Amino acid sequence: MSYDKGKYGVIRRKWFGLTKKHGGDVAAGYTFGTTDATRIDHLDRWYPRGPIRMLKAGHYVLATVGGGGTAFDQVPARVLVNGSVETTADWNISDAAAPYAKGSAVSFTNDIVDAGSYIGFSTGTPESTNGTAANTATVTGTVAFFLDYVDEFDPAESKHYVTPKTS
Repeated sequence: MSYDKGKYGVIRRKWFGLTKKHGGDVAAGYTFGTTDATRIDHLDRWYPRGPIRMLKAGHYVLATVGGGGTAFDQVPARVLVNGSVETTADWNISDAAAPYAKGSAVSFTNDIVDAGSYIGFSTGTPESTNGTAANTATVTGTVAFFLDYVDEFDPAESKHYVTPKTS
């Protein structure tokens, strides 16, 4: 029997938009700069290898998140599976969040991502803490997103070697 990392729950962290300055491998993170009152897809599709179980999703502020015009308190952020809002984790990116601030969610509607499925990150309409949308707020700033996950071991996919009988 061989060692299977997924079987033993090795937690992995995948960064999206983490700049070289911050230890990542990209030139720029995901930048706000919109008055858009609808969903913004920052990362459309990332295909993990095989089935995974998501443990935590969140953001890391690279350049201060803020806004001019109409005040807002937060921007809802989501991780989506196959583009579906129903399969999400939700958390908020706060207004005036300075560099190195973090936020995350550990509660998922569905934490399993099947083999061949993809995940993405999006943000929604800036809003106040009482939930009313501030549609005219211009959000600025730059963030990176992360996902903590484990490979999901599927016993149906494991191979069992049987020694053939000799007569």
